[in-house]
Amino acid sequence: MDNGNHRDLIIAGSGSSGGGSFRHIRIDGFGKILSYVECEEFQSNGRSEVRGHTRGEKVEVNGSSKLYGNLDAGVLEVKGDAKVEGHVTYREFNGKGSMVVKGNMTGDSFELEGGLQVDGDCAAETFVANGGFQVGGLLNAGVIDITMFWACKAQEIGGEKIIVRKSGLASLWNPFLPKFASKHLNAETIEGDEIYLEHTTAHIVRGNRVTLGPGCEVNLVEYKQHFEADKSAKVKESRQM
Repeated sequence: MDNGNHRDLIIAGSGSSGGGSFRHIRIDGFGKILSYVECEEFQSNGRSEVRGHTRGEKVEVNGSSKLYGNLDAGVLEVKGDAKVEGHVTYREFNGKGSMVVKGNMTGDSFELEGGLQVDGDCAAETFVANGGFQVGGLLNAGVIDITMFWACKAQEIGGEKIIVRKSGLASLWNPFLPKFASKHLNAETIEGDEIYLEHTTAHIVRGNRVTLGPGCEVNLVEYKQHFEADKSAKVKESRQM
């Protein structure tokens, strides 16, 4: 992305811009951009809106931001809450807060401390989540490592290595949640090579090596090499493939 000849856009207090190509975009306060933006760095401190697609090598949200188009970022950092009405693509995602994506979310390295809602599919090379999430379609990554602080849900989950644990701590990000708030994963199908699950309800779990920890309820487990289950896990049927 070559924006060397473009100017900076700075909104301090309250203001708006028609959009376009910039080097750096910085919003301190409330800013509204009325069209697409392309930049090296987008930083929102406060509240912001973009009424079009957003593309930046680094996109940082500190506060609240709503993007009405697609978001294409090299590095995406959310410290607060962000909502994207379209699709999200990224190279690195680091979230501490809440992220809502109405389309698909696709990238390489995903790290979350907080909440995530993706209405479509969510794909990454590595997916590390500490908190809760809802994925309307397929959650797919080479490595999936989930520590649940509240409810998690996906239609399907696929990966090479899948680890799902229940946190024993109260929520660090939402202290108003009761201590008994659900820390449970629900999925129709979970498929991987090496799978370890706790407090998970699924119709089918399929893998090479499958371990079900406490609090699991599974209709069917299909495995190739190894299967074991905690004494509290409920499995209707298991069979070796």
